[in-house]
Amino acid sequence: MSLNWKELEKILSELPLEGSYIQKITEHSISSFTFSMFSRMEKAWLFYIEISTPYARVCRTDRIRKKNQRMQRFTQYMNAHIIGRRVENVKQYPFDRAFSMDLVSSENTLRMHIRLFSGPGANIIITDSNNHILELLYRRPGRNEEKGNELLLDERTDEGPRQFSIREFDTPTFNEFIDKTSSIESSAERKAELEERIKEKRDKELAALSEKLSRQIRRIKETEGYGETKRIADLLAGNIWAVSKGMKSIELDDWERGGKISISLDPSLSPNDNLEKLYQRYRKDKRASELAAEEAERTREEIKEAEERYASLLESGSAEKLKKETERSRDGRKDVDKKAGVWVSVSGFDLIVGRNAKENDEILRHYTRGSDIWLHTRDFAGGYVIIKAKKGKSVPLPVLLDAASLAIHYSKAKKSGKADLYYTEVKYLRRAKDGKTGLVLPTQERNLSAVLDEKRVKEILG
Repeated sequence: MSLNWKELEKILSELPLEGSYIQKITEHSISSFTFSMFSRMEKAWLFYIEISTPYARVCRTDRIRKKNQRMQRFTQYMNAHIIGRRVENVKQYPFDRAFSMDLVSSENTLRMHIRLFSGPGANIIITDSNNHILELLYRRPGRNEEKGNELLLDERTDEGPRQFSIREFDTPTFNEFIDKTSSIESSAERKAELEERIKEKRDKELAALSEKLSRQIRRIKETEGYGETKRIADLLAGNIWAVSKGMKSIELDDWERGGKISISLDPSLSPNDNLEKLYQRYRKDKRASELAAEEAERTREEIKEAEERYASLLESGSAEKLKKETERSRDGRKDVDKKAGVWVSVSGFDLIVGRNAKENDEILRHYTRGSDIWLHTRDFAGGYVIIKAKKGKSVPLPVLLDAASLAIHYSKAKKSGKADLYYTEVKYLRRAKDGKTGLVLPTQERNLSAVLDEKRVKEILG
């Protein structure tokens, strides 16, 4: 719970604020900071401030908290104008959870107002000695609290109907009690909040994977009749002599199952073309069914991996691990700056380069679509290069050659400076059963011979 006004009074009475110098300011979140202080009597000590949370407080602390990765505008202002100043006077607002500090330098005096209020009143405001606002943590137009305005101090004249008291504590100082208990309570609450967010994220990710698996299973069912298509094509092939152009159908003896079977024909095609049309449909459905089966198996693996990953996260009890997971993008993929491989742009086309087997596998699993182009060196181990497809546009030869140079650069063919490569669409790749990580078998591939252009590679990679 946050401090009441009597507890704030107790906190301030224990702090060696007056006479201390502000040496450093560390931002932990948008609403929490640690001030590194120094006084002649106490030497170095830390002053912690947290507002706009259920545990809003100020207190002396010994904890070293994690630094926020991105410094907000207000912190930048404090670093430029507050560091090096001496705290000359500390004044608590009467009967309230707020106080001000006069910060003195050889040039002028600034005043920092710290409010531990709940709701929109919570703020840290820096003014001049006449209470004109110079900068503030939260802009509150509804309260007329904006840069350049005069800060209105609405001070209480009494405590009000509610009587406040100081909590019992068993530590040498009330500061130690607040720092310890509030940190534990806020950490527990934060962890519980993170766990709920992780569970929500898990449910969304598993639901998306389940829907993906359902589509793949539907595709398998739609194409599972390819065996029957081949049987009909074989039956027609054995009776091709009885087919003539212009026929819409033919009825034949079904020697395998008995009885008669009627086979539809295209009257505009020749007998052999009708036969080839059946075999083409058989091959297409067979390939689609096998591809869907492989994708479904991969999706089942992804579901299993996701379930195990989230179970491990929730069982670990580590708030840091939970926080990292919540920072990942909502679809389960990593954020842009954490993507696997090397991401570059060439003539308007995005290219992804895997530098090892693990990256190759992750790129294929998470960052490709069926129409993307996969390219790899023949007879040499190396990274995969993916050319992301663009709707309505084919890949130009210069882009293909740049991709080839990247593939050679990230392969064992680099020393020879040239290589034969092959490329195909991602949808024509098949994972090798029980094969190594990232190993795939291409079909419908095309061949390409290329010479490594190191100068061009350096330009692409910057």
